[in-house]
Amino acid sequence: MKRIVLVLFTAIIAFSSCENIEDNSPAMQGMIDSLFFKANEVRAVKNEDGSYTLQGVNQDEILTLQIDRAQLGTYNLGSGSASFATYEDANGNVYTTSPSGNGTIELTDRCISCGLLTGTFQFTAIQEGIDSITVNRGFFFEANFLTGQIYQDENQNNDGTMIAKLNGEVFEANTVVASDNGVTIRVEGAIGEQVIAISVPSDALPGNYPVSAPGFGATFSIQGEEDVTSSGQMSINFNNTSTRKLRVFFRFETDANSITEGDLFVNY
Repeated sequence: MKRIVLVLFTAIIAFSSCENIEDNSPAMQGMIDSLFFKANEVRAVKNEDGSYTLQGVNQDEILTLQIDRAQLGTYNLGSGSASFATYEDANGNVYTTSPSGNGTIELTDRCISCGLLTGTFQFTAIQEGIDSITVNRGFFFEANFLTGQIYQDENQNNDGTMIAKLNGEVFEANTVVASDNGVTIRVEGAIGEQVIAISVPSDALPGNYPVSAPGFGATFSIQGEEDVTSSGQMSINFNNTSTRKLRVFFRFETDANSITEGDLFVNY
């Protein structure tokens, strides 16, 4: 009788353990400064250039990891790295490891045929000129890149997304147009007749640049009247000239307006 009870007890434990693993797949969590982050939804996708993007989303936050391939091992984050991590808080503030942050993403397990990636991460991410965050004890479990889809603007009429704060108020462009003439990539984000325009050299590398640097530019205009830009900074997260994808963080001041916390991601 004792043996039967023991066998049943063991079976129940095994069944419960399987249920817990299934219930927690996929998963992403970690400590952001002193606060616990846990994703309600985990998404992943394999990009055209062979990189992988993983994303943990809850009601208020988005944590994004990108690795440039899916080989087991450690991927360094920071200046010059094709891999990066970003965190967007409840107020829309975006922190990134590229180019001024640092950290690692470690891919510890994978199943390419079934589309599952598992690993750990830790990093320090920067909101240029404003603030930074530190993420520790992070892990992702069985993020599925075969069925997943990362959070993005699905407006097919746009070349990408642009969001910023205009004098402290959220500016999320309804229309985003990107063009490349072989010398300069120009991105215009518009809400009605308000337009933010960002220009970078076609061959620009990841790094921090003043808006006054050769080939760079940032303007804000209303009804075609351009406000004179006095100062500002851009941070190129990546510029993939093969897949023609560009991500830039930016902030700048004009005579009458302040544009901060800018973030654009486009196909050009």
